Amino acid sequence: MAELMFGLGQTKKKKESEQKVRTTKANLKDVKITETVETNVRADQFGREKAEKAARTETKKSLKDVLITDTVESDVRKDQHTREKKWAETGRQQKQNNTNFDMARALFN
Repeated sequence: MAELMFGLGQTKKKKESEQKVRTTKANLKDVKITETVETNVRADQFGREKAEKAARTETKKSLKDVLITDTVESDVRKDQHTREKKWAETGRQQKQNNTNFDMARALFN
């Protein structure tokens, strides 16, 4: 009978210790995390990144509002472009003239 009582005592102690472990785990789950050094650093980094992105976006937006006026380079390029157009048109006209060329008449004239 003493062995039975000893076994019941052991079971009771085991149940109490398990209950204590469960209670401790439940209490540890109810932790509310407040400010830490790490969260403050991350918040600062996020703020800096956000400000830098906003500045980059603003810069891109302001660079779009550029008024391009006539420059020496654009005038030179325009002249080159018109010269190339005239040259291409002359080439097309020459091909058209060559199709109307009659070899027989050219030899006997």
